[in-house]
Amino acid sequence: MIRLALPLVWLADALRAVGLTVVETDGWRERTASSGPQPAPVGVLEHHTATPASYENPAPSVQLCIDGRPDLAGPLCHAVIGFDGTVHMIAAGRANHAGEAKESGPNPGGDGNTLYVGFEWDYQGVDQGPSPEQYSAALKATRAVLEHLGRPADAARGHKETSVTGKIDPGHVDMDRFRADLGNKDQEDQMNPEQDAILRRLEHELLGPRGPNGEIQGWHTEVGPRTIVAMLVDLVNTVMGKEQAPEIPPQAGAGDPEAIKKAFQALPPDQAAPLLAELVRIQQDRQLTPEQYAERPQA
Repeated sequence: MIRLALPLVWLADALRAVGLTVVETDGWRERTASSGPQPAPVGVLEHHTATPASYENPAPSVQLCIDGRPDLAGPLCHAVIGFDGTVHMIAAGRANHAGEAKESGPNPGGDGNTLYVGFEWDYQGVDQGPSPEQYSAALKATRAVLEHLGRPADAARGHKETSVTGKIDPGHVDMDRFRADLGNKDQEDQMNPEQDAILRRLEHELLGPRGPNGEIQGWHTEVGPRTIVAMLVDLVNTVMGKEQAPEIPPQAGAGDPEAIKKAFQALPPDQAAPLLAELVRIQQDRQLTPEQYAERPQA
């Protein structure tokens, strides 16, 4: 009996061609769900797995996405993008990742499992956002698929944009910004993967994890949400003392350039640079873990 190749067998080669690290799980080229027709994709759908991940355990959901859950048969996506940016191939055929999809962007509504290539980003999604390496890999993977399909950047959608049941994934990702980043290929091509990951990590450390809808929310600290600029203002006020410090709102954030200007003008040049270095050093120490943040008394 001759078995025809599944429709997405090209996927691993397309991802590898753009510089991604790709792990081909055993049998992925023959793996498919039996719940409906094979994919005829017009776009890419982004998800998060809802499983906590880390650099030490960057892809804990691979086997789950192969096997499925008690309430939903596998495979559950076409590839898992790990916290470290490695892409794990799951299925070349139909995957149960999207369910019924409403019209979104240039893509029609209907059977989302037919309409979309599905990428699961392996992270928790509520208290945890994607890592810089993960976000960068998702950009490269999504762009590679859209170029293969001949589809525009707007054909990349988040599950929260197509779901008819109120899904929130991918959490902490602003999909409008993600699509804008898809269009910045020329700028991204000027950097190697290590440089790109460093740039995204710097942004992450400056602004903190983004909120559920991708909004800037700062780091959770004992004195409330803080961006790195807000922490700088706190340090300036502490170092200079209330009598010498300029009147700067303690909650000043990344969107308040006047607060930044006043904070640095309050210090001699030889103090400003060490202060900023000290701020960067203590930023991680002041960040609460998700468990500590959950235990804080609620107002």
